[in-house]
Amino acid sequence: MKTWKMLLCLLLLCGIICGCAVVGAEAQAVEENEENTDENGADTSETPPPTQEESTEGSVTLSPTYSEGLAFRSNGDGTCAVSGVGSCTSTCILIPPQSPAGDTVIEVLPYAFSGSIVGAIEIPATVTTLSTASFAGCARLRVLRVAVGNAHFSEYDGVLYSADGGTLLYCPQGRGSGELRLHSGLRRIAAGAFANCTGLGTVIYQGSTAAWHGVIVGDDNDALYTAGFRFGG
Repeated sequence: MKTWKMLLCLLLLCGIICGCAVVGAEAQAVEENEENTDENGADTSETPPPTQEESTEGSVTLSPTYSEGLAFRSNGDGTCAVSGVGSCTSTCILIPPQSPAGDTVIEVLPYAFSGSIVGAIEIPATVTTLSTASFAGCARLRVLRVAVGNAHFSEYDGVLYSADGGTLLYCPQGRGSGELRLHSGLRRIAAGAFANCTGLGTVIYQGSTAAWHGVIVGDDNDALYTAGFRFGG
């Protein structure tokens, strides 16, 4: 009989202890909730910063897919020049800033794309030397782009300019009959910049008539004058 009484007392004691533990946990949760709630009932608890995996979820980082198979000529000093299309068959060329051998690409040689089917070329930020001859004989070339960060060249409306935009260096030979816009900051057009651009339609200078008269136009740019020409935006 005494044994049963002792067991009953132990069970009651365990029940009391467990009950106190549950009540204590609930009280702590309520207290924390009150601390994280302002007087208007809004939740003020801090959300932990997302993990690296969470912070990058849904975002995509794209890297340029440079053209493969281009031909390069090493200068022997860690730099090189694009010398031809090589085995590349793409009509849209993204010149890499480095050759497969690890040389920095700083130049596009004359006639590098001559006779090719290339319609668009992007110049990397590393290139420092270009000329109208670099794209000579590329009859289908319609668009030139310059990568961000190039300190020597820029482009506007698919046409090659000096870095400050003051000199128009080259208009692609295959430019079609649509509108070609020349920005109002233009001060000079290099000799031969529009050579063989017989397909030009309308050229729009975005400055005033008076400003255009101050633009120096080099030789061998007859195609510029045979196209329709107007001013304004």
